[in-house]
Amino acid sequence: MASPTDIAPMPRTQKVMWTFFGATCLQLAFLQPYIVLVPGERANLFSGLLCFVTLLVIWILGKEGLKLKSPEVLISLALVVLGTLSGLCSLTPRSSSIRVFILLASALGGFWGARILLTSDRHRRLFQWLCLLILASILLLSFTGFILSGRITHFFDPNYHSPTDIIFLLSFAPLAFLFEGSRPQVLGGILLLGLSYLILCLSGSLSVVLITQALFLAIALAGRLRFRYFLIIILMMALIPMGRGKDRPAVVYLAQHVLGQKAIREHVSVYYRIENIYLSWEIAKKHPLLGIGLRTSREKFLENYQLRYPYVTKEKFAQNVATVVSSDNMFLTILAGLGFPFLIIYCACLLILFGRLIKLAWGPSRPGSFPPVVLLLPLTASLLHFQFFDGLLFPQLSWFFHILLGLIPTVSGKEAHQTADLGG
Repeated sequence: MASPTDIAPMPRTQKVMWTFFGATCLQLAFLQPYIVLVPGERANLFSGLLCFVTLLVIWILGKEGLKLKSPEVLISLALVVLGTLSGLCSLTPRSSSIRVFILLASALGGFWGARILLTSDRHRRLFQWLCLLILASILLLSFTGFILSGRITHFFDPNYHSPTDIIFLLSFAPLAFLFEGSRPQVLGGILLLGLSYLILCLSGSLSVVLITQALFLAIALAGRLRFRYFLIIILMMALIPMGRGKDRPAVVYLAQHVLGQKAIREHVSVYYRIENIYLSWEIAKKHPLLGIGLRTSREKFLENYQLRYPYVTKEKFAQNVATVVSSDNMFLTILAGLGFPFLIIYCACLLILFGRLIKLAWGPSRPGSFPPVVLLLPLTASLLHFQFFDGLLFPQLSWFFHILLGLIPTVSGKEAHQTADLGG
């Protein structure tokens, strides 16, 4: 396993690309500095512009790794065209266009940063160590924030979904140690993963804890973990405190939520997401090609709309629609905001990449890349988490999510080994 000190000097062009790429990773992870470029706009345009500049630098200086007629380039251009048209043709062209720009800049910047810059084993290891440093810092700040205010989000976005999801994504770095690290690195990886789970529990989010436990169970059922270790870890996971008061073991907290079905079904986070399945579909049927824009109000679509969810009034739901202005589900938000063509193309790409990753995860290990399961677990956790909020509209999450997608191998093991030996 290479460490940062093992990395040989880089050519000047790679140093420039790494400077922009690394600076963007750090700014997105901590959102510092945070500069408001358009007063009145909630979208993080500064981070989006930083992603865009980094994308341009990588494209220009790393153009030898960019094949203009490749399917990936053509798909990227198609998504840019569809997204741009959606923003310009929406009822809120400025706000929707800004959000589309941030989404595309962070997604394409992350993906092409991985495809062009992280092509050698040395560069992937450098990125891994950078993510380890970022993850350790986020965990430290989260725990400190919890001690100071009782919230892990004290130093971050007040929405707990963002810091918990970035922990999901960055967990690939300690996971890699478990599969191919030395003994000290394996112990360090276990420590970071354990602290990550502790922070997820302290967030009080039922969804992130259930996602983590479900993926851990999947690993165990796949025969990747000895049964006695599985029982020990399950016991530890069950006893970690979570909830608003953080004074209940996780198993008690989960049981109380399952038994309290009435409170759950009348909670805004439940009825809003369920009803938006139907509302988003109705909006998409009326605006199938380009959607209504990512920031267009949905209130007018409620005039002749009949609610399906039985435990909420139309007036209460309308108040929530006016406040949230999205589906609180990434794919439904894309469907209503950007239309069917964008959603179909993007989901087809995800299916192809995930299908390739799953196939690789059950095959023999390949030289010159991370073990596929190291990418599969964080990507799956994040993708499941996106069913509960609009994760890709956060540039930091979109950036790291698409970096991991870009790290999915695309060539044969022999070619990958040759690539890993090139420039560094």
